[in-house]
Amino acid sequence: MSLSVLILTGVFSVRPLTSSPARRNTLDYPIILFVLMLYFSFTFLSAPIALHFMPLIAAESLADVIGRMAAVALIFLLGARFFEMGISGLGARMGLIPRGLIIGVLSFVAIAPILYSLLAVTESLATHITHKMPPVHPMLKALATDHSPSTLAFLSFLIVVAAPISEELFFRGLIQSWLGQKLAVLAAGTAQERETRPGHGAASRIVQFIGMLFTSTRYASAPGEEPGSRRWPEGPWLPRNRWIAIVITATLFAGMHFAVAKGYDEYFPVLFLLGVALGYIYERTGNIWTDITMHACFNFIPTLLILCGVKPK
Repeated sequence: MSLSVLILTGVFSVRPLTSSPARRNTLDYPIILFVLMLYFSFTFLSAPIALHFMPLIAAESLADVIGRMAAVALIFLLGARFFEMGISGLGARMGLIPRGLIIGVLSFVAIAPILYSLLAVTESLATHITHKMPPVHPMLKALATDHSPSTLAFLSFLIVVAAPISEELFFRGLIQSWLGQKLAVLAAGTAQERETRPGHGAASRIVQFIGMLFTSTRYASAPGEEPGSRRWPEGPWLPRNRWIAIVITATLFAGMHFAVAKGYDEYFPVLFLLGVALGYIYERTGNIWTDITMHACFNFIPTLLILCGVKPK
């Protein structure tokens, strides 16, 4: 049934992504690194202060929430500055929230059977190979073992609210948009080169793309324009290039969770598939609240089960 829904809604067709609007921006990799630095700075600076007033797990959770919210505030400012339509171009306008909530819940219901089927397969394979159950995520383990009100409150907010908002704005809003714009500019340049230099190969385009990642995206200029006017980077947001950006971002998303939680590699395929689903729905709707809702649903289910007394195995 889940696969039937995906087929009927055109997930495997190029048509939806062809007609989806572009998210023109002038993001560069130092901006993304700056967001990461801000998150870590606020987290590390607030952790010692929080430890004076609450237990270790609650203090770590509060510090993580503070770091994430600081990063979210910065991303909103960056969206207003570096996207063609500001916050609307990022897909984070408040008026998009109701539609994002509805589409996000429906999308999660459609993809959930596939996610949990894959989760069952990877857990079974991991148990068969290692002869032990995969580890529980550290946050869920802390949620199940520390029953102090402050810990439950901060952990629940971190897992269900702060993590989905911050991670979707960072991975889909910034990284995927940045990659999509770079690929669009590359596609435009490749089309021009094919007219003058036939036989332009795929290997050359890959080298160009890697080089573009580390060069600044400039505003285009034209004769007769007023000083300070902006003409945003042009280029076709092709379905193939959108999928490339989706897959790269999903790999980074799953890899981040693997790096943070050691021994959590059994869940890499599930998180990668979730990242692909989140990236696709973002490209199709241009609404970051849809992704945040899907991500929150994914995190909410295990959190609710643990709060209801179900012990994680």
